Amino acid sequence: MSAEKEVVNFWLNRKGYFTVNNLKSKNKDIGILALKFDKTVLEKIMHLEVNCSITGIADQHYISDIISEKFDDKGIMSTISEYSKNMKKDIKIEKIVVLNSLPKEKSEITGKLEKKGIKLVEFEDILSDVMKGLNTGYFKDDIIRTLQIVKFLLVQNPKKFVDVLEKNLSQQKMKEMIAEMLDRDGIVKEFKKTNEERLALILKQAMIKPESLAKMLENDVLNRKTRKPFISSLIKQEKIGIVYKKEVNVKKEKPLSRFFG
Repeated sequence: MSAEKEVVNFWLNRKGYFTVNNLKSKNKDIGILALKFDKTVLEKIMHLEVNCSITGIADQHYISDIISEKFDDKGIMSTISEYSKNMKKDIKIEKIVVLNSLPKEKSEITGKLEKKGIKLVEFEDILSDVMKGLNTGYFKDDIIRTLQIVKFLLVQNPKKFVDVLEKNLSQQKMKEMIAEMLDRDGIVKEFKKTNEERLALILKQAMIKPESLAKMLENDVLNRKTRKPFISSLIKQEKIGIVYKKEVNVKKEKPLSRFFG
């Protein structure tokens, strides 16, 4: 069983499903058959196909192949029906495809699947759910054990984890990650503790235009109580004070005697 299929299988088991992974229809492998029972009565049955690629992105042609090869195949449908017919009659089999690396605009993909009665689940969501639920207990399964090691030995070592991210994320993905982090309340609270030197470096590297910085301070940072002390302190700064004095220095009026001799 592939690593990604192993993760999906573990995820289903954690949700109370009994899973079947060795079903075949002639020479074709059937992904995962997930069964949920209430005592001895079958209440729900799902047929899942897991298709993941580290480098590829799902497109329309790719989706069409999955539908025709895995969900429209009469042999596969017959095998699944035959396997479950003695458990409960007339139970609807839910069809699910698990994909990764989906484009942001995925409405065409989901629409195409929905027309065929197929539900889409993103592998990244399953992977995230599995890792969040892992505890420190020992897991015999090598794939799950590896995820556990990543979670408790790598992710919990901030320096090493950031080293991995920095070397593997593109500049755009790094921006997205930082934006996502700063959107979380807990991280924003921690960010408040940032020391002055690091905050100055962040602002400097952000390349914010003076006009935008002034607008941001006015609208999002300063309030009635802090605005006056800030301005007063700003003017007292040596370099800013020199510029300010030049701007406000009013030229002395010329005496009238210079015009009337």
